[in-house]
Amino acid sequence: MELLKVILPHRDKVGYIAARNTRILTETLTEYFKFKQDLIEKYGEIDKDEEGNELPTISIKPSSANFQMFCTEFEKIRAIEHEVEMMTMSYGESIGVLNGTEILQFGFMLED
Repeated sequence: MELLKVILPHRDKVGYIAARNTRILTETLTEYFKFKQDLIEKYGEIDKDEEGNELPTISIKPSSANFQMFCTEFEKIRAIEHEVEMMTMSYGESIGVLNGTEILQFGFMLED
């Protein structure tokens, strides 16, 4: 989804498709991110600022004592494959709209 942010500002078909695909991916990944956040809250530690004051956030780091338990539980969900039907456009429609680098980056949205 982060990759799509680059072309979201387009005011053409590319921007429209990027917006639709962002929405599709966001909706598809809702439960995945919720599960991950729940595990972070379960196994993570409260973040602290430079002075040791607690922040309102929780995170988990590879150095955490609970990191391996987090990874073990998260792997059960992370490994699930799911087909997502993305909106596409033809390569021909990208001519003059996307540069070569963008065409390579967004090839998953382009079809012959």
